[in-house]
Amino acid sequence: MLLVLAATEFEMMSFKSTRLKSDDQVMMAICGVGPVESAVCVMQLLGDHAAKITHVVNFGIGGAYLAESVETGIGLLDICLAESEVLGDYGVCYGNQMEPFADRELTGKMHFTLDKDLFNDARQELIGNKLDFYTGPFVTVNGASGTAERGRFIKNKFNGICENMEGAAIARCCELFSLPMLEVRVVSNMVEDRPGEPWRLKEACSRSGYITSLIVDRLKNRL
Repeated sequence: MLLVLAATEFEMMSFKSTRLKSDDQVMMAICGVGPVESAVCVMQLLGDHAAKITHVVNFGIGGAYLAESVETGIGLLDICLAESEVLGDYGVCYGNQMEPFADRELTGKMHFTLDKDLFNDARQELIGNKLDFYTGPFVTVNGASGTAERGRFIKNKFNGICENMEGAAIARCCELFSLPMLEVRVVSNMVEDRPGEPWRLKEACSRSGYITSLIVDRLKNRL
């Protein structure tokens, strides 16, 4: 069974709207916003359904980091696939910069490589539907970045393409249960000085649900 996760009901609604009939191969769940809430929720789900769940898909919206030029950068409503996840603001905060704790015993695990097979399946589905997309590291933060300077720091430090608030926490849970995980997001906003341009939440949620539905139907062949 595929466990399909979104942080909010608003994000999940568009995915649900694509499922025309009940599907016993797919379990949908709202994991909540932020690393703590999502980790608690996912751990409970995996603990209760460990015998059924074989793959995990995390989808939703994200904020894209600004590039040096518009031509090379990720923009609003673009599709992003995660190659890896990192806890981007775990450590010591120096204004807009973050550094891991110097003592390695305090640091814990920060980096998570996501499943290559699910990633490749997702790529092929998007290519087959002639949909453009970006791939690279995702960065999980406890609070959405509110300045372009902080965004540049995180982008350069982790080579990140976009940020979210749940991915690395969910990846940690999946690792504990030895479950393959895929993460896909659609850009709802740019990481810039607030208030900046209005977020395109509704459109990004709708597109992420549609894209994820395409990918999930392909991944069901793995069950």
